[in-house]
Amino acid sequence: MDRNDPPASAYEVPLYTLTEAARIVRAAPSTVHHWARGYTFRTPEGVIQVEAEPLITTTGVGRKPVVPFVGLAETYVLNAFRNAGVPMQRIRPALARLNDEMGVAAALASERLKTDGTELLYEYGEADPASGVSDLVVVRNGQRVFTEIVEKSLRTITYDRGWVQSIRLPQYGDVDVRVDPDINWGQPTVATIGVRVQDILSRIRAGEDRHAVAQDYELASLEVDCLSAVAA
Repeated sequence: MDRNDPPASAYEVPLYTLTEAARIVRAAPSTVHHWARGYTFRTPEGVIQVEAEPLITTTGVGRKPVVPFVGLAETYVLNAFRNAGVPMQRIRPALARLNDEMGVAAALASERLKTDGTELLYEYGEADPASGVSDLVVVRNGQRVFTEIVEKSLRTITYDRGWVQSIRLPQYGDVDVRVDPDINWGQPTVATIGVRVQDILSRIRAGEDRHAVAQDYELASLEVDCLSAVAA
């Protein structure tokens, strides 16, 4: 495996449908579908033209799980960049250059990819210990800039050997809910107890008292309320 590639298992094991991936990252399902499948159109002559290539990794087609964890990580980061105001017309050429010219596969899941809200950046080398900043290159045009680490919107991500290992889902507020491919098959899990969010909510939906459920899992009632509110 090349050092620029994420672990093969992250590519090969489908964990989520496109709809599930969209729900986890809080993006519109139609948007995630376009990111996964790209855009095509038909000319007046009936010729199918490709308008945009896919941006996230998938393992197939259909309603079954097709998104491996690396694809979920790409979806999450792409959605964060878009929410930060990075235009898609800048994201696409930046990723294409990273892949074609620099050999960086699944760049959206790489720790070396940064954003300052305007450009996608690719980090070269190590941070300067004197200044505390990294030497970043604006991918789209190769312009070299020096900037502070721009990870505020990505602080919820934990990396391992340069690739996304787990994501803390911000929609759950103070409740530490994470997705990690090594825990509960990548399903949203309350990290402090290792229990899937779905398992807690299924008991409440079945009519059990929320205070009793919270007590069983050693959670505060407000934490269970938060889980329920996000799922509503």
